[in-house]
Amino acid sequence: MTQKAKSSPLILGHILALGTMIVWGATFSSTKALLADFLASKILLFRFCIAFLLLLFLRPQTLVFRGLRAEGLLMLAGLSGGCLYFLLENVALYFTSASNACVLVAINPIFTGILGFFLFKKPIKWTFLLGFVIASVGIVFVVFRGDFSLTLSPLGDLLCLLAGLVWSFYTLILDKVFELFKGQSPLLITRKVFFYGILFTLPFALFGIFARGDFPLHRFVEIPNLLNLLFLGLVASALCYLSWNASMKILGIYRASAYIYSVPLFGILSAVLALGEPLDRFIVIGGILIVLGLLLSQK
Repeated sequence: MTQKAKSSPLILGHILALGTMIVWGATFSSTKALLADFLASKILLFRFCIAFLLLLFLRPQTLVFRGLRAEGLLMLAGLSGGCLYFLLENVALYFTSASNACVLVAINPIFTGILGFFLFKKPIKWTFLLGFVIASVGIVFVVFRGDFSLTLSPLGDLLCLLAGLVWSFYTLILDKVFELFKGQSPLLITRKVFFYGILFTLPFALFGIFARGDFPLHRFVEIPNLLNLLFLGLVASALCYLSWNASMKILGIYRASAYIYSVPLFGILSAVLALGEPLDRFIVIGGILIVLGLLLSQK
């Protein structure tokens, strides 16, 4: 096999990871807008139902059963990455800003590295840690933009940190899932994760409906809400979970996870493009540092 042939899958993996981060950077604002009309659990349930139906349409085949251990890992992936992570993140947005959420969730690669070291004895390279430090400095530039008086919300920020920790567990669980389902389509694996994510989210959504005592069906067909739900369900969930899982399979969990450092950059850039916020020097400097940290962590 030629060197060019060997590098082609890696290039695809980097493209998939980068594209996923661009979309996920915009989800904070989209979710924040929906929280004005819907509970966090309802947003998550409808988002995952839309994603599941799209993946079912794209490939109606079923995932091969590989034993109870493999099924248990799929359930844990659905619970962590398909339910708890988004519930924690969505609820956090009630109490903290989207900027705070971006920066706190984006540090989860270091959680992944630490958990991988303690749970599975996966070595951590010094370049990974140095890349983390450089990218973190870039994140501070991008999010605070010279104004370090941003008020923190202890509850909301703690929930964001917990969300990042849960996503790290999901990343490690999915790494084991890929080992057990070697040769299986990432689409089928992703759809099964969504299936269990829906099952675990359903009780939270039903509790929210009964606790609030209403089900604002008419709000779902309002154009802004409908567009945000379709964006979160079709693009950010179905397509991006598929691209993210595929990128982890190609690049490995550490290389792929390093791309999460770029979420704050793309989150704020999306606000610049969509809302007309100014593009200042702090975003430029921070963006350069994030890219440098990302490249260094790939070594």
